[in-house]
Amino acid sequence: MMDDLPALLRRTTRITFFFLSIGCIGLAVWPDYKPIFGGFMIGVIGGLLSSYHLAWKATRIGNQAAAGIKSRGFGFISRAAIGVAAAIVSVRVMDFNLPATAAGILALPLVTLLLGLFAIRRLQNGQSTDERGEK
Repeated sequence: MMDDLPALLRRTTRITFFFLSIGCIGLAVWPDYKPIFGGFMIGVIGGLLSSYHLAWKATRIGNQAAAGIKSRGFGFISRAAIGVAAAIVSVRVMDFNLPATAAGILALPLVTLLLGLFAIRRLQNGQSTDERGEK
């Protein structure tokens, strides 16, 4: 599992860059929708920071469990604070759209979840462990 986490973070970062590039193209093509594309891009950045925080927290909890130290949990409050900070920066400071920011915050974990489910499905479609190859 520890080998999968850096690969998952690289994939998440690539997806973030894809969403940010789509947002930049959207800003260039439709400048009237700047509050929507800008809010989405700020939300995607907030989602990426939340993903990095979750990966750090999961690694830390795994190391503590291996050492026999009891941990407190995954810290939803700190990840929620990252999302709220992204929303405040987006709406109050930059005058972007709040629903677009919320969509950006939720887009990255949703895409990561879907890619993980597809990866599990792809592994299950491989050679079954209970078959011997006989007909």
